[in-house]
Amino acid sequence: MTNHSRPPLLKTLATPMVGAHDQEHSGHWEQLTELYKIDPHVLAAAAILSASVLPYVEGHRDRVIAVALILALQLLIRYVGDHMFRRRSHDAEVKPWLLGFIAISLLSGIAWGTSLALLYQGAGPEAQVLVLAVGCGIVQSCAARAYMAPASTVLLILIIVSIFNIAALSEGDWLMIPICLAYVVFQASYMTRLIGLEQARAAAEQQTGTLLLELAESNEKLRRANEQLIRHAATDGLTGLANRRSFDAELKTSVSEAKASGTPLSLLLLDVDHFKSFNDTYGHLAGDKCLEMVARMLQDECAAAGFYPARYGGEEFAVIMPQADRHLAESFAAQILHKATALDFSELALPSKPALTVSIGFATLERDEDTGRALISRADKGLYAAKQAGRNCARMVERTPTG
Repeated sequence: MTNHSRPPLLKTLATPMVGAHDQEHSGHWEQLTELYKIDPHVLAAAAILSASVLPYVEGHRDRVIAVALILALQLLIRYVGDHMFRRRSHDAEVKPWLLGFIAISLLSGIAWGTSLALLYQGAGPEAQVLVLAVGCGIVQSCAARAYMAPASTVLLILIIVSIFNIAALSEGDWLMIPICLAYVVFQASYMTRLIGLEQARAAAEQQTGTLLLELAESNEKLRRANEQLIRHAATDGLTGLANRRSFDAELKTSVSEAKASGTPLSLLLLDVDHFKSFNDTYGHLAGDKCLEMVARMLQDECAAAGFYPARYGGEEFAVIMPQADRHLAESFAAQILHKATALDFSELALPSKPALTVSIGFATLERDEDTGRALISRADKGLYAAKQAGRNCARMVERTPTG
């Protein structure tokens, strides 16, 4: 018997489980797959036919033939039901198949009970004992599956016992009634215990699943929190750009890759002109908004070019430009100068329109002796030269030859 981890599929005949959670719904299909299997019914038919040998020998051939026909019809119905169940559509509802199983199950009970009654009536004592033993085995087998479908199992057992008792009463075996009653009570106790154990196990598994789900959710929250911490540690809180620490690490990596591949690398340093005066005139909140707007503009331009923008410090920004030679760096710097002067500050509702400009210094990596620190130094010298030249321009300072 296959062990299942789901609650009983048929708690009552009138209230099949419909609209349950997807996981539980899937478990019901698994149980129905087990319940629709024809294998146990083939074994039951074989057991009843084996019990018909003595009645056949005793001369009750017509009854044995009738039993064989009943069992053949019952197996045919079970086979058709199993075949249709396996070929059901993927979007099939559970309820119709539950009701179909109940109907087939009750027909099986009628077929088994009738077959056992036919073999019992008029047979000799040995044959009757054998038939009774086979009937008890079938009932016991049904009871073992009660945790999946308790209501229909109880009905099936009552049908078998009732038909068998009618046959026994027709033979004058009144003693069979209390015997069957005691047996049914025993089976009911057995099924109750079995169902209780299964439900307790299923409840424990469900609780374990709930705890695992909560643990997975907690781990996911922790993962997101860690990612957020990492982003916060690597990101400037005001502008959302990479911070100085991230910039230093990225520049070191970019310089190493450029040296290894022999590809160009440029660096741009940008400073907002007269930012202190902007703060003093419009306030620090407007100043922060100004830096955010410059950062957003840089981010948009760098995203299109594949460059790496960062907040270098204060009102100063930096852009790492992989695979950018001097001419591309100069062209990009000119583009940034134009975009900066075109920034729209109307959303700040300032009393007067500010004339925002930026100064830019840039440098390109030169030969193997150049380092990230040297690249920053030359870009910084270019920025100073741009300030000296009146601001709102970009400058590059050539590297002084050595030796």
